[in-house]
Amino acid sequence: MKKAIITGSETFGKYMTSPTKWLALYADGKVIADYEIHSLIFPAVVLLTEGEENPGEIIARKAQEISADVIISFGMASEAKGFRLERNGINWIYNEKYLTSFENNQRLDPSQPEKEKLETNVSVWNVEKMQELFIKANIPFESKISEDAGQYACNGWIYRTLLAMKKKQLTIPYLFVHCSCTEEAIELMPEFDKVNKLIIKKEDTLKALEIILQSRI
Repeated sequence: MKKAIITGSETFGKYMTSPTKWLALYADGKVIADYEIHSLIFPAVVLLTEGEENPGEIIARKAQEISADVIISFGMASEAKGFRLERNGINWIYNEKYLTSFENNQRLDPSQPEKEKLETNVSVWNVEKMQELFIKANIPFESKISEDAGQYACNGWIYRTLLAMKKKQLTIPYLFVHCSCTEEAIELMPEFDKVNKLIIKKEDTLKALEIILQSRI
């Protein structure tokens, strides 16, 4: 049976929870779209403590251990209009909302070129089919692939995963998907702009995972 690694994240900022963590916990060990799911969950941080293994290396090692056929990472972004694919990861940290001036303006990996950009191979996914399946399921999906994942935790996971895979010469299809917030995530955030931002159901992430796996070429 084919195997998929799914990654989700812990919460951050004022959010109560992350739908991506719920997805990872719920899907782990299940068979979805003919893929056996293996889940990993990471804290939403960009700076690693001394000696701490970065998430990208953990993902790449797990992929080798189980002979993964695909790797799909999920992150939450309040500005996402449902589900959004990300193309790039950049070797740079900058986020005024969640990071201090001390943490900002530095490389994720000091050994690599500043602001180096690594790209996912989106061509191995049938994005047109993906969009059609999202529409059929009545789940919002951004047809335009994003060129900027933000220079915070999600960007860090993309860059570090692609770098680790490059170093290990892994050609496994990798995709990063942003999703909107859920009601559970913003439960204690009365200031959240519900008028201009989209809210999804946490169960939408499970259907999104199924659709994405079905769209692998």
